Amino acid sequence: MAFAMYAEQMTRVPPDARRRHVVAPRMYFAEPEVDDDDSPLPEGEVVAAPLPSGRALGLRFASPYEPWLTLEGKRVVEDVDVDSRTVLVWMMRRLTPLYRALHVMRGLTGTLTATGTVVVRDVVNFDDKSALEHGALSSLLESSRTKTLDFSALGMSSTRQELHARVRGLFAAGTPLEVRVEDGQRVISRRRWRVGR
Repeated sequence: MAFAMYAEQMTRVPPDARRRHVVAPRMYFAEPEVDDDDSPLPEGEVVAAPLPSGRALGLRFASPYEPWLTLEGKRVVEDVDVDSRTVLVWMMRRLTPLYRALHVMRGLTGTLTATGTVVVRDVVNFDDKSALEHGALSSLLESSRTKTLDFSALGMSSTRQELHARVRGLFAAGTPLEVRVEDGQRVISRRRWRVGR
């Protein structure tokens, strides 16, 4: 996985802190799985968003005072280059609202683009490994003024051919997309497409 937080980082936490349950259970979580394009589309509302290119970012909290910020699966704890400085500044400017949104039972995944913008793709619930649908995602992160993917609604589930025709009318040829089916404030299916001609 491009983005991961590794459990062995827990060994760096002082034993007395672990006994006080300051640190959440394992700091590892993976990005949501992408379905095979040939798998059946479940029933639900379909949305699509262009996928930005850049470096994979992740954030969760071990406690109110201990954020775990990663780039490409490696924890960022100090300013060592332009990218680390960019994401540290991004996080610190939003630290309180981000903690209120995520607490210790959610994590977010995103992308640091070449222009220095952080775009959040998902917020994942750790208890059932579900990801929030796009409306709930935007609402949850609104107070932190965090940019999320620019979703376009495609209507209810249909055939792949019809959905491909819909995205061709909305996005330029060659655009990489994530197409999601959502139901009950959760993402129930996702797949990656590239817009055809």
